[in-house]
Amino acid sequence: MLQKRMIPLALVMIALVSGFGTPARADSGLGPRFGVTGGNDDFFLGIQGEFGPILGSATLVPSLDFTLGDHSSTALNADLRLYLIPLPETGLRFYGGAGPTLMLSPDTELGLSLILGLHIPMKSTRRYNIEYRWGIGDIPDHKIGVTIMFGL
Repeated sequence: MLQKRMIPLALVMIALVSGFGTPARADSGLGPRFGVTGGNDDFFLGIQGEFGPILGSATLVPSLDFTLGDHSSTALNADLRLYLIPLPETGLRFYGGAGPTLMLSPDTELGLSLILGLHIPMKSTRRYNIEYRWGIGDIPDHKIGVTIMFGL
């Protein structure tokens, strides 16, 4: 019964991850991500999009992660990010965010991710994002990841 109710949510999250219906803007980007999950010491690989701003100054940041190791799973994230503190004359910006996370493994789990990160600009529209994620609910408690974003 729970899994049948999760199918529409999974379809919406997949649409968000693919960027369906989201116009590309100057701040929009797409790129690979990788990192480790806390507790299980598993490695993850994935892809992340960045579309925005969409709601005021909030940016939509969907991602899809594949965890490799003893506890393999797939995570769909649909985060809203706010850029909080720019460091003058560097281009560096700290950000915070939150959003639902759907874990697809032997069991389907839903939780909330809270994010703190650092946006590091490169040449042109490319950039790095380094972030720390806290999981609330039945999702990984901690994740540390790096994303290399390419402008769309």
